Amino acid sequence: MSAFLVFLGGGLGALSRWGLSAGLEKLTNRTALHQFPLGTLACNLLGCFLIGCVLGHFAQKTPLWVTPLLITGFLGGFTTFSTFGRDTVSAIQDGLTLIAILNILLSVILGLLAVWAGLRLCAPAVTPAD
Repeated sequence: MSAFLVFLGGGLGALSRWGLSAGLEKLTNRTALHQFPLGTLACNLLGCFLIGCVLGHFAQKTPLWVTPLLITGFLGGFTTFSTFGRDTVSAIQDGLTLIAILNILLSVILGLLAVWAGLRLCAPAVTPAD
């Protein structure tokens, strides 16, 4: 059953990544942002935030379906480290070193902040004992 959940979540995540990336590419096609891999960055940052939300929400007890469907499946298919790597190397090869460095810094720093924000926003509230 876990393999099916990973398959289902991964397919939906990859399709969602493709849709978001294509939409952002279309929006930025004729702007100064067209050289920056905004679609990949957006998917990775949103995925970081969502994994923080999932982990925060299920901090007490994680149902068995959450990890294969949402974390490994959907978020694994939605986020993309390999495309981040390709985009960064392509920018360097194209002489866009500043864009490559900006991509690295934004992806890593904002990604970590997004996970932290998701954990903080979605963790169950702790009430002090009376």
